[in-house]
Order: sequence, then structure tokens, then C-alpha cells
Amino acid sequence: MKAAVWYGQKDIRVEERELKPLKDNEVTVRVAWAGICGSDLHEYQEGPVFVPVDAPDELTGEVAPITMGHEFAGIVEKVGSAVTNYKVGDRVVVNPTITHGNKPEDIDSYDGFSFIGLHGDGGFTKFANAPEHNIYKLPDTLTLQDGALVEPTAVAVQAIKESGMQFGDTVAIFGAGPIGLLTTIAAKAAGASKIFVFDLSETRLKKQRSLGLQKYLTLEKSIQLKL
Repeated sequence: MKAAVWYGQKDIRVEERELKPLKDNEVTVRVAWAGICGSDLHEYQEGPVFVPVDAPDELTGEVAPITMGHEFAGIVEKVGSAVTNYKVGDRVVVNPTITHGNKPEDIDSYDGFSFIGLHGDGGFTKFANAPEHNIYKLPDTLTLQDGALVEPTAVAVQAIKESGMQFGDTVAIFGAGPIGLLTTIAAKAAGASKIFVFDLSETRLKKQRSLGLQKYLTLEKSIQLKL
């Protein structure tokens, strides 16, 4: 199968790759949609940032070259012998975060994690394997294309949660890229009464206007302050 494989800085190759053997606790997903994250661009332009190159990653056991892609959704193609919650044909999205498996209250959530598609093979290909506990069924109301946006949307929702925003608050969002767009939507859903969005790119601000939230939005280009 063809895959977009990271070999080094500005060296991503579309080539034939064999899918690794399916583990008992894993699911094979036939990829339908995959998003390109800013992290993927950084790996291409400046990497390695996260991709393990000198030794196998502690959690994935994999090392470059690796198939990229961590924002993806698809259909279950095959299940491992120990998988109990999913079956062939299920529409699913992949949570790419792999951790040591400790309870959240026992660890720093920013310590000891790796990503499918950055620290090990991911979804820029036809088939991808992922642990059962990293798979979530998509509700019928969401398309597979919607599924590819679940991971970046989770980033936006977490930003709103960690901000401590209260219903009726005024919110400022710096950056109108994909995460800024999703954070705007999340802020509105959380009850923001006014949202200020700042960006130097008129193209990105124009995209913000297309959300249909003009009643709540104030869009501004950032101003460089001389101190």
C-alpha cells in the first residue's frame, strides 16, 4: 500500500509499505480521511521534532522512517483476537495519544506520551493499526470526514476547558488558523458572549468570517507594539 513516510527534514516519500502485523489488542482501520496538522508541517520543514530517529520510541517501539498522519478516521477492516468492543465495518476515529496507561490523576498529562503518526506509523496511508483503547465509534450524525477533525477539535475544546472560561465571558483568540477556527466554535458553544480573533493573515480572518458567527466575532489584524 502507498504511504507518506518521513525520512528526514524535507524528505517525506510516497512509497509502498507493508502494514505491520496486527497485535491482539489492535484494530486495523481502513483510512477514509486524514488531516494535515501543523505538527506534520514542522516535521517536514524542521524535523525531527517528535519523530524518533536515534532509538525506538519508548511507547511505540518504532523509529524513523515512519508513516505520518495522526488526525484520521475510517472503517474497521480487521480486529485483533483480544478486541471486544469493535467489529469489522464500524465507523471510527483514532485518538493518536499513547500513554503509559496510568490514571490521569496520577500523572502529569504532558509527561510520558507519544503519538500515532509522529512517534510511530500513522494514517497517511490506506490501512493503519491502533490499540483498541485508542479507537472511538463515530455517531451516525458525523461523517468520516468530520471524524478527521475530532482530534484538532479536542485540542480546541481542551483549550477552552483549561482557560476557565465562564458562560457570558469575552474571549480573545490569537491566531485564526485551523485550531483558532475550532477554538472560536468551541468558545461559542461554551457560551462566550463576545469573541475577538487576531491574526496577521487576511485570508485566515476571511475564513473566520465564513463561520457565520458575525454577531459574536470581532476580527482584527494583530498590532506590533513599540515599547
